[in-house]
Amino acid sequence: MSSPFAPKGDQPEWRIIYELLLSGAEFGDVVTYAELDEALGRRFVVNRGPLYRARRELGDQRHRWLEPVPGKGYRVIEAREHLRVSQVHKRKAKRQFALMTTVTAATDLAQLTPEELSTFDAQTRIQAALVAIAFSHEQRLGRIEQTLRNSGML
Repeated sequence: MSSPFAPKGDQPEWRIIYELLLSGAEFGDVVTYAELDEALGRRFVVNRGPLYRARRELGDQRHRWLEPVPGKGYRVIEAREHLRVSQVHKRKAKRQFALMTTVTAATDLAQLTPEELSTFDAQTRIQAALVAIAFSHEQRLGRIEQTLRNSGML
């Protein structure tokens, strides 16, 4: 039995998905689970990873993106929908930053070895920089969006 991670022939699974199902997909098209199963020659839901790589290729090459359609598959979303999807990811990222900070603050430093303390110190500096950059970027985007709203462009 072949592994779901192994290439089928000379092509990786993501390339098969892209070439067979995404290279010609247009806005609104739905790629079904059945189509993915058939293209891969296996149950797609066992390992969805190749689709995520194929989706990146779709974004890079054709400026399109996929969104899950529960119980059916994935839909090629309209360009105007990309902003909504990117906002969802931004909210998730903010929650992850908050969780990162919470876990770091909950660390019992007395339980760490000197090497671990050194690593912890370096990691917290990087985390602080990431949070500062994200906060600054968010403020900048907010000012730009407000300017666009004030001018009637948004």
